[in-house]
Amino acid sequence: MNKPVFLLVEDDPYNRDILREILEDYADCEIVETTNGREALNWLLDQSKLPNLILLDMMMPEMDGFEFLRHLGNHPQHDQLRVAGVSARAHSHDRDRALQAGCWRYLTKPFDIHEIESTIAAALTN
Repeated sequence: MNKPVFLLVEDDPYNRDILREILEDYADCEIVETTNGREALNWLLDQSKLPNLILLDMMMPEMDGFEFLRHLGNHPQHDQLRVAGVSARAHSHDRDRALQAGCWRYLTKPFDIHEIESTIAAALTN
């Protein structure tokens, strides 16, 4: 059986470490780490197998999560990707903006481990 693949797009090393630990504790998986949307998009375009879940920081230098989602929309083969936007912005309008941009879920910092685990479980069962 193939291991699930998670794409982690986060510029902050501390947050990336936390998310990686949560993913590793939850599932025997492959984790691909990138530090901005451009790296993530380049990785995705070079893959034949899509990740089970993308954890996408919405606020990053070079290419943020919103721009990443716009570029992703230009590639119909990625329409079914599960993208969980991750942000320190917890207002409902920030959440709504991310969901309208194409996020499947929206997670806030500081991280709620149970919310992240629920998101992983949903991505792996659907």
